[in-house]
Amino acid sequence: MSGMPRGSGVLRVSGSGRPGTGGPADGGADRAPGARRARVVARGVVGALLLVVAAVLAWWLLAPQPPVVTDGTQRVSPGLPELAAAQDGVFVLVTAVAGLLTGWGVVRAGPTAPRVVVVVLLSAARAWLTSVAGSALGSLVAGPRRSPALPDGVTDQLAQGVAVAPSRLLLSSDVAIAVWPLLATLVVTAVLVGRLLRAPTPAAEAG
Repeated sequence: MSGMPRGSGVLRVSGSGRPGTGGPADGGADRAPGARRARVVARGVVGALLLVVAAVLAWWLLAPQPPVVTDGTQRVSPGLPELAAAQDGVFVLVTAVAGLLTGWGVVRAGPTAPRVVVVVLLSAARAWLTSVAGSALGSLVAGPRRSPALPDGVTDQLAQGVAVAPSRLLLSSDVAIAVWPLLATLVVTAVLVGRLLRAPTPAAEAG
């Protein structure tokens, strides 16, 4: 007993002076995971909103919105199918990039099953929000891609009452909304499959 260091038999107590009574130190430990979880959720929400804003601006900047000749009821020039295909194509490209970034974010955060389901549903909602917000922005301010320009004198060759108006930014194919969640899911799936293939088998560990 004489060789025992002094103070080694002293009972450590919590902040309240009694062991196991849930003093201030215990309360801080209980609150720390909740605060950390709240910060993670807040960063995720802010990141998701910023990604939507970036997607809206990218679609508005890259999609063509050329001036059109209209008689007040229907578009005369340029052709509606070609313009719709170009705008939808840019939307698919933008949301594909957003889907890849979303999937990579899930991988970094840890791809649990509930998290993947929530992210897929939110990705579809963000793609829809991008189409709505982009159309609203395009109706207020025409994007910078105004070409192809109308041929010279085209309005003089058409009937009286024909006017030149800016084209709308509109998503014509609703199926394009599925690109964002689809790409996010593919990224997560590819990473998980890669991890499973690289994981050592029980036979290899035993050998």
